[in-house]
Amino acid sequence: MVGRGLIVAYSGGVDSTTLLTALAETGLCPLRAVHVVHSLRPAGELLREKAIVRATCGKLHIPLSIATVKPGAIEALARKRRIGIEAAAREIRYGILRRCARRFGLGVICTAHNADDQLETIISRFLSASSIDGLRGMRPIREMGEGLMLARPILEASRNEIERYAAMKDLVVSTDSTNASVDYARNRIRHSLIPVLDREFGGWRKGLLGTSGKLAADKIVLDSVLGPALDACSIDLAGGKASIDLGVFLAAPEAIRLRMLVRCMAIAGRKSRLSWRAMKSAADSIARGARGADLLGARLFVRDGRLEILPGLDFHGEDKYFFVIPSEGMYRCGPIEVGTWWDNPAAAGAIPDGEPIGRAGCLMEGSFTFPLIVRSRKAGDLIRTVEGEKRLDDIMNSWHLDRKVRDLVPVMEDRDGIVAVLASSFSASPSPHEKFRVYTGPKSGRRLYIRIKGA
Repeated sequence: MVGRGLIVAYSGGVDSTTLLTALAETGLCPLRAVHVVHSLRPAGELLREKAIVRATCGKLHIPLSIATVKPGAIEALARKRRIGIEAAAREIRYGILRRCARRFGLGVICTAHNADDQLETIISRFLSASSIDGLRGMRPIREMGEGLMLARPILEASRNEIERYAAMKDLVVSTDSTNASVDYARNRIRHSLIPVLDREFGGWRKGLLGTSGKLAADKIVLDSVLGPALDACSIDLAGGKASIDLGVFLAAPEAIRLRMLVRCMAIAGRKSRLSWRAMKSAADSIARGARGADLLGARLFVRDGRLEILPGLDFHGEDKYFFVIPSEGMYRCGPIEVGTWWDNPAAAGAIPDGEPIGRAGCLMEGSFTFPLIVRSRKAGDLIRTVEGEKRLDDIMNSWHLDRKVRDLVPVMEDRDGIVAVLASSFSASPSPHEKFRVYTGPKSGRRLYIRIKGA
């Protein structure tokens, strides 16, 4: 249960010290300072910083919580999530702030982001191809879920104004040594790019903030259109599934289609960052008539007039792929194209007993069922062969395939499991190897050929 009062994220630096002091002087509501030790700097520096933090809170008569992150935890999260150290530290820090807010029954978390931070954020997002959602910048206040709010009371104050206030109040502040390091993207923007903009383009700050404001206004209009479109979405929170009325999806403009996908996947529990390029590729494939597509962490199926979004394969890169093949034909998603076709049964001739269920990138009729899934391998894949059940990783090891090539080798799967692994079926294949599921049924002589291009 959250209530009246503020959690103040207090690093000890000039921004958060100014925020904490200003809030304390108002006396409007209870405060609690939360200091997060990220364990990324020298121990001596951290000890001096904690001493400043304790002294300031004591002087202001504000209760203080200090949370120390286990050394190496931020780096481990960055590796696991494939994100930067800054992003990993921010994720852990906000998790701590949330837990403190719930523990002490306080409803608002305050951070000391200022106008200079806002400019750096917009530049960073622009350079990383952010959408309108990112380019509108940080909001002064927003919901965090679970009844919590995030507030940025000094977002419109410049760093110069904050430093003048701190000097006037004779505030004692800590200096983070990593702020001078060019190892972090934000610091490179602050120390390398912004001085050039200040020197060469005098009005750039006002112009960029103006653009951000206009985009924020446009976002309101976009959301007003998106709202009714989301009424066509159905969410199964327990199963982590979602679906969209296919007619509404196809009739919507591209910007709305992509946001419908993003929103449904997020609500259904998909937490990793989504590649806009991959989202667009999947949405375009469905719009062109594909019956399915794959995204990092999700599978898209067209079924009974709805676009279903299901928990997907544990893929770790955009170079992997996933296709649902309902029949012979050509299927495309992004740069990858899968072609399937039946050969001439009269020309194929009889198939002797004991012959594999496929050859040269093809499958024997009867040895599988449609829909056929053509995809990249995933962890734990097994295939039942004449030699017994085998791991795909062991099979590819025996083929001496490079690890990058292994992610391109097509895996054929139907409702009964993996049908075949066909290294020979993608273009410019370095390997003629194939492995088929054990099959003892009738063999008509007709073969389904499979070719993959663009992988």
